[in-house]
Amino acid sequence: MSYLEPSDPFAEDGQPDPLRFEVESLRHLAVTVLGVVGCPTDEAERVADCLVEADARGLESHGLLRLPLYVAAVEAGGIVPGAAMEWLRERGATATLDAGFGFGHTAVERAIDRAGDLAHSHGCAVVGVRRSTHFGMAAPWVERLAQRGVISLVLSNTGPSMAPYGACEPLLGTNPIAVGIPIDGRSPVVLDMSTSAGAYGRVVAAAGRGAPIPDGWALAADGRPTRDAREALDGVLLPFGAHKGSGLAIVVELLAAALPGALLSYQITDIWADPASRMGTGHLVIAIEPEAVAGPDVFDSIATDLADRIDGARPAPGHGGVRLPGDVERERSRRSHLGGISLARSTVNELQALAGRFGAAEPQPLPRTGSIRTKE
Repeated sequence: MSYLEPSDPFAEDGQPDPLRFEVESLRHLAVTVLGVVGCPTDEAERVADCLVEADARGLESHGLLRLPLYVAAVEAGGIVPGAAMEWLRERGATATLDAGFGFGHTAVERAIDRAGDLAHSHGCAVVGVRRSTHFGMAAPWVERLAQRGVISLVLSNTGPSMAPYGACEPLLGTNPIAVGIPIDGRSPVVLDMSTSAGAYGRVVAAAGRGAPIPDGWALAADGRPTRDAREALDGVLLPFGAHKGSGLAIVVELLAAALPGALLSYQITDIWADPASRMGTGHLVIAIEPEAVAGPDVFDSIATDLADRIDGARPAPGHGGVRLPGDVERERSRRSHLGGISLARSTVNELQALAGRFGAAEPQPLPRTGSIRTKE
């Protein structure tokens, strides 16, 4: 098994081969649809880029399957397009943003940029966000600061979908954690993970395909373990690593929600359940300028040594190589930008419906034996 093609629990679900689409055609559809429902151009492009890039990296849980959800939430009033966002507090290297129930993508980008500025001025920074919504996959936001040479951690709570260890009621969100670490002369180390055993969006995707989910991902509404994705959506997700994932999710809840004054997950009605709900999620950005802590070039020297050792580690049987966090997703993205993005048929059907409804150009699947020619 290649390291770049790890075992996928949904690969053998008996579904037809997915269709592939050129990246720009999918992006154009998303930008058009979001613009029609009221997003300013820059916001439509920001959200579209994040959705399409998630699919390009193989993270369908945060990809275009969420576009119909976002559209429904905007139309119902759950997400405010072009929301007026306000800086509530600023003190030293800290700040808090009121996102006005706008797109989380816009809110976290503003928080990231402010954290980067404060880190350059003070050496480190902490920026919180309240009254926000889902911001898509977290990796692009920490990568944004890595491009500025700044280490960052991005935390968020989400709607209630996960049980604390030992419980069977959804008190916690899947509460993602992302870390971006720049290393001079290399791609950044990027860790982007949820604290649940499986992402909520992957369960939604499995339900749309009628596919099972892996053991240990969820409990049905009556508290019994289930592999039925629809039962899982009516029940509760489980944390990864039992008490370990549960503990991390609780810590994220306290840092990303309680600290900036946002709602706790169990106080939120998710837009998956009610598109008219104004979620009020919270985010936290922690930014660190390496030179301020270690001195000039010290961090890069030590980090490069570690990265080189991991890259050169002897692979275990069954593995094609050892890679750093973020490398696999970047390679998948590169392939997708060259050869097209793979989408499940259920997602394609939803996108076709949106294109017809909003008068957008419907993306056409690529020939199965063809390839995209790229400009040199």
